[in-house]
Amino acid sequence: MKNQKVVLRYDDVSTRDKYALRRLEGTVTPGSMIRLINIADLKANPREAKVGDVTDEIEETLTQTPELFQFKSKGLLLAASECTPLERNRFELTFEDSDIEGVLDGGHNLLAIALHILRHALGESGEKTLNRIRRWEDVAEIWDQNLDKIDEIKSQLKFFAPVEVLYPQATAQGRDEFLNAILAVAKARNNNAELTEETKANKSGYYEAIRAALDPKLVAEIEWKTNDGGRIKVRDIVALSWIALSKLKGNGDNLPAVDAFDPVNIYNSKGSCVAALNELMESDKVSVKSKGEIRELTHTGVKSAFALMKDLPRLYDLIYTEFPAAYNNASQGFGRIGSVSIWDPAKPRSKDSKYLRKPPHTKFYRSECEYDYPDGFIMPLVWSLSELMEYRGGKVSWKVANPDKFIHENLAKTLKVYYGMVSLANYDPQKVGKTSSIYTLAANDFQTRL
Repeated sequence: MKNQKVVLRYDDVSTRDKYALRRLEGTVTPGSMIRLINIADLKANPREAKVGDVTDEIEETLTQTPELFQFKSKGLLLAASECTPLERNRFELTFEDSDIEGVLDGGHNLLAIALHILRHALGESGEKTLNRIRRWEDVAEIWDQNLDKIDEIKSQLKFFAPVEVLYPQATAQGRDEFLNAILAVAKARNNNAELTEETKANKSGYYEAIRAALDPKLVAEIEWKTNDGGRIKVRDIVALSWIALSKLKGNGDNLPAVDAFDPVNIYNSKGSCVAALNELMESDKVSVKSKGEIRELTHTGVKSAFALMKDLPRLYDLIYTEFPAAYNNASQGFGRIGSVSIWDPAKPRSKDSKYLRKPPHTKFYRSECEYDYPDGFIMPLVWSLSELMEYRGGKVSWKVANPDKFIHENLAKTLKVYYGMVSLANYDPQKVGKTSSIYTLAANDFQTRL
């Protein structure tokens, strides 16, 4: 809601203006909700809203007992940089910074209200159109296309919606307190929905440098916050980031979480990878507060490590694609391993067959490949990409000019030793992925081939 204004008309309202952080609360009219939806986004909300049981129950209340909605629902929590009182219980809200202003809590309520209004506007003939809506981001186009119809049925809507607005006192102190408090309020209000550590980290700005470094093709595919629908889990991206961050170990900065990081966690405990990154990023050695509790990365070494994220997902996919052939070059029979499936269009899949109906794809770039297998087999090799990096002059960078070429030229050689570790693990991908000595062996092998 950057640089937007909206006027809300309250049916019942109270204000609290004793403190620097001020609050307006009450129930607003359906027309006010329509005006709010006209400009709304959920960027400030830590979670993305999606259609499901929660929105279905809210819509049921709005349809069957609209007079009870204001009592059964918490409604919306908004943050605005300005709140100007007008006549007849109307207030003009100004939203200047979409990172911290807008809808802080109640995204599912807003989505359900938008769906309820659209159902009234479109009637039974609109069900097919509304079935295309899966999350909040799907609303805008359909909403904008039907503004005339929405305006026609506005007077038929009978609900009042609880809307609370937080805004600063019009002083420098008031603005400072607003900035310092608003993110903490958003987190606290969302705690009852089990806000994930990844979602909290995203809201705190911890992932901005990673997001900026990644291939733009992948950015939109990542689930940066709960329910935003990304194909790739952000914890998988965070786990990869520790391959480069590990090169900061022992550099004299004594950065939190770096020296104690266990390589096995990139496979065995991605939640630990997230927690470790949060611990690192919230340190004053690494970042500074820029907007209240939102932090901006300042540490040169950490920035340089994140910059390598433009390569790591591609290299992960490359190792996944090349691993089966490299294994078979060392010891025939990768396809016979119980957890491995094969794509061969000449061999139709039967109920108990190892053969797939369609080709599998790599995790990040969705490239077709011949084998589908658990990534526990390759995670020690993925971690060993750190041996192709160096820390020099306060920055992490590639030690080799072309890491892709290194993989092409050396993976088969590494597998002549590495396949034996797979055999000793009884071909169990979990044992391979969880055994620290295999990570050490793979890293040492990469080091000898530089």
